[in-house]
Amino acid sequence: MDYDICIIGGGPAGYLAGIRAAQLGATAAVIEMDELGGVCTNRGCIPTKSMLEVVTPILSAARWNDMGLEVHTKLNLSQVLARTRDVVGYIRAGIQSLLDARGVHVIRGKAKFVDRFTVRINERETVSARFMLVATGSIPALPPIDGIGLDGVVTSDGMFTLQQVPETVAIIGGGAIGIEYATILKAFGARKVVIIEFMDRLLPLMDPGLSAFEKVMLEDAGIEVVLSSKAAALSASNKGIRMDLQPSPGTAQAGPQKLDVDKVFVVTGRKPNTGDLGLEPLGISLSKGWIDVNMAMRTGVDSIYAAGDVNGIRLLAHAAFHQGMIAVENMLGARKVFEPVLVPSVVYSKPPVAQVGMDETAAQKAGMDVKTGVFDLAGSPMALVHGDPSGFVKIVAEKKYGLVLGASIAGESAYELISVIAAAMAGEITVDELRRTVFAHPSLSESIAESAWAVDGLSQHTIKNSIP
Repeated sequence: MDYDICIIGGGPAGYLAGIRAAQLGATAAVIEMDELGGVCTNRGCIPTKSMLEVVTPILSAARWNDMGLEVHTKLNLSQVLARTRDVVGYIRAGIQSLLDARGVHVIRGKAKFVDRFTVRINERETVSARFMLVATGSIPALPPIDGIGLDGVVTSDGMFTLQQVPETVAIIGGGAIGIEYATILKAFGARKVVIIEFMDRLLPLMDPGLSAFEKVMLEDAGIEVVLSSKAAALSASNKGIRMDLQPSPGTAQAGPQKLDVDKVFVVTGRKPNTGDLGLEPLGISLSKGWIDVNMAMRTGVDSIYAAGDVNGIRLLAHAAFHQGMIAVENMLGARKVFEPVLVPSVVYSKPPVAQVGMDETAAQKAGMDVKTGVFDLAGSPMALVHGDPSGFVKIVAEKKYGLVLGASIAGESAYELISVIAAAMAGEITVDELRRTVFAHPSLSESIAESAWAVDGLSQHTIKNSIP
């Protein structure tokens, strides 16, 4: 065998799996056909957050003026995109350095399985290993809409090649990506931004309270939200692209309507990047292209594992990091399992929202007796100091013993605060133990303790809970 472990794909799951393999004394190779870092680094999480960083001062200018700091902002899109490319390039080079420093061999090319221990790269050289890890990620999935191939209709990748900010934009898909793109484009100066969501609420997989909060915040920012609707067809018009919108089946929405925009972003989901890997002849089970694995990341073939988006469990980079490490550790004798319930979901809107574990509805559907505590950030001194007290912290706990089951957080730094709850859940901490934790004052994290007290109606800085 050439290596102990061969990893196909150099994204979050793949490159971290290579590093973990080297830490555990195994020889490893990472095969990458594009750029190290995967979609997250090159066309997803990182460039999007780089652009959102520019949104912050734009949206904060009015607040800063109220604080006594006179601020005027002017967007330079080409410079924003240049900086974004620099950030991406720096991180990508860093990944290469991390792999090089640990002796992980990076092989450039496209891999296809020859047998369960061997892959062929670019139809030429072969590489063999005791174990194979498939970490090829996912790609944008386009819904079957007439006219979806028109110029001006782009996937999520199109955000990073903009030559100018379109005056009018429609975004098909009201999930995390759609909301983040709408936030960016509106702040950058688009006159009209419309989000079209098939379901009856934004963020349909998250806590309904977060969905409602997000809708209010977006509409306050001047972004239109159209729910329970679908784009039935797209066509060219003298105003750009004409969208024929229809009510989602089974809804009481009004009848068909038309919308003319300059550009359409389609961000309705993703599909597995498993084409032409040669998996099925090996006996690997696929579900609509996603690789079936157990929570040890093992496929039905004992030498082959799959981690990251490609297995369809949680399409998030931070989930992929953990899955890649778990897969490698299990190859080398460990008995680790991935726990999806501990993976936070975050929307980096302005302000952001985040969730981990179960919301109240999910817990009740699972037959659990629960109680919740909500703390409104209007009662947080630090939120008031920052000038943006919108949002809340909601904790869901098991009723008898107070075990923390999940949380939903809306407001500034939600993406940081949610990890406190994830750590609490990993440690099987109760709300009483959260109450005993001394949080710095003033800080936004104090709101977690207040929410923990609120589970039993004892929040000291709340008169009455105002969040459903």
